[in-house]
This record gives sequence, C-alpha cells and structure tokens, in this order.
Amino acid sequence: MAPESEFTVPFDELDLAAFAVCLTCGHLRDGTPREQRCRCQPRTPEWEQQWQGQDIPSDLALCLLCVRDTVTTRTRWSWLACESCRHVSQVVGERYGHRAALPLGRHSIMNGDVVQPQTATTIVVAASLVASVRRGSELREWQQVEFDRLAEPLRPVGPSVPLVEWQRRWTPSLGASVDAFDRYGVMPVPHDLSSLRQAQTEFLATAR
Repeated sequence: MAPESEFTVPFDELDLAAFAVCLTCGHLRDGTPREQRCRCQPRTPEWEQQWQGQDIPSDLALCLLCVRDTVTTRTRWSWLACESCRHVSQVVGERYGHRAALPLGRHSIMNGDVVQPQTATTIVVAASLVASVRRGSELREWQQVEFDRLAEPLRPVGPSVPLVEWQRRWTPSLGASVDAFDRYGVMPVPHDLSSLRQAQTEFLATAR
C-alpha cells in the first residue's frame, strides 16, 4: 500500500486561473507550467513528452461528484472527488456501517476494495474487483450527466470557459456536495446529520 502522503498532491504550484473547462467533454485544459489537454484536443508526441514519469497526463480535474471543485490528478493515488464530497461520503458511509459511501479514490486500496488472496477464494476476489469497476463506471456516468446539466447554460458562450468563471457560476461548497450526493441517490443523507443538512439547506437557499 502506498504511504498516506501519496494520497494527496499539493495545489501549491498550480495557477487555477490558467485552466479552462471544455464545455464539450467536461475536462480541464490549458494550465501552466505544463499544457493540459482535454479529450477534444489532439495528443501529440511532443505534448506527451512533458508528462513522462507521471502516472496521469494531467494536473487537475473537476470533482467526480459535485463537478464544481477540483482535484489534483498526477498519480494513481490521487482522489477523484474533492475534499467536501469525500467528507460527505465518509460521514454517510460511517452512519450506514461502511468505510465510505462511495468509491472516490482512484486506486482500489483507497476505497477499501481489497480482498486478501490468502483468505479468500478466487471467485470472491474477482467479484470484489468487478463490483469496484462497476461502481466507478456508474460514478463516471453520473459525472457526465451532472456536467451536462451545469454546462448547458454556458455553452452559448463558446467552446470553453475559464475555470474561475465556472466556479464563480457553480461555487464549490459543502452544501453543493450534499446536494450532489443526495441526487446521485445511492443512499440518502440521514436527516439527523444536522451539520450536513444545514449546509445543504443554506446552499439551496442561495442557489434559488
């Protein structure tokens, strides 16, 4: 298992103002000091050269769940969801007796989806891996649906918008994370989790 320090990549050297959101594919582009390309842009050998030695050819991505906040993406140990969404997943998961409600880590170890081969049959191990892949695919389908919902009113502006403009329109917050989690619908946020429900109530009040 990778050391915990590898699970978080610092934002320090990234200039968020240099990134843009592609309104077609939903991926981030531009950036500095290295150029990041979305799925709509060609990937040339010269472009790929700058990412040699890095697990993933990008520095930043939109959160998998709320699609508002950002996460760093350099390593296979990077998170797929922002800190607020991970907090909601953890709190709700623990209430239902799970480690976390959603698999928001890029690596299966981060999601607890590991079965020790010496204590399990091959069938059990295979079933665990299949379930992990399925849950990840379902989340990515959600991300595309949620992105399209948020991007629709911005698409007349052009093919992309600056990330800072995206976040000005769709501000990340704990309330937004609770709202996204609730609408994703795997399991509801219990009403007695007052801090989460209050954050969502305030978010919905300001979103109207």
